[in-house]
Amino acid sequence: MMVNKRSLAMTERSDLGTEAREAASDLGHRAANLARRELQQREEDARSSAAQRVQEAADAADAAAEQFPAGSVQAQAVQQVADQIEGFAHSLRTTDVSSSMRQVSNFARENPAIFLAGAAIIGFAATRFLKARSPAEAASQQAFNDPWTRETPHGPDDIARPQGDRSNGAS
Repeated sequence: MMVNKRSLAMTERSDLGTEAREAASDLGHRAANLARRELQQREEDARSSAAQRVQEAADAADAAAEQFPAGSVQAQAVQQVADQIEGFAHSLRTTDVSSSMRQVSNFARENPAIFLAGAAIIGFAATRFLKARSPAEAASQQAFNDPWTRETPHGPDDIARPQGDRSNGAS
């Protein structure tokens, strides 16, 4: 009878150990799946954001191409770069990140001049895009930030002083 109780206790411990291992394994699989889904979602968000920014660069390159005379070599070259950038934006939306990075790397190796020209155009276009604003807005912003042009000088002593320093020089 003592052997039977001991055997029963060992079986119960063995069953508990097996259940604990299975529960831990199940928990590990659930955590891995959750982490995988979270990583996929973040990758998708990053890819979507990158595709949007690349599309904006393609749009800026299109706008830059329009600045040249229609049919000129420069306009055609910039338009070709814009088309390549737009194609890259499309591939970003439809392929995974590692494939996209391989494509960019391969394109840069196969077409270094176009890649560098595209990078320069993107830089110029981005600068132009960021600086673009209405002339009235630019003028009002400049006037607001420039203490020398906020008010019209009232006399010879006011010309050399920023606004706020309107003393007459007497202490």
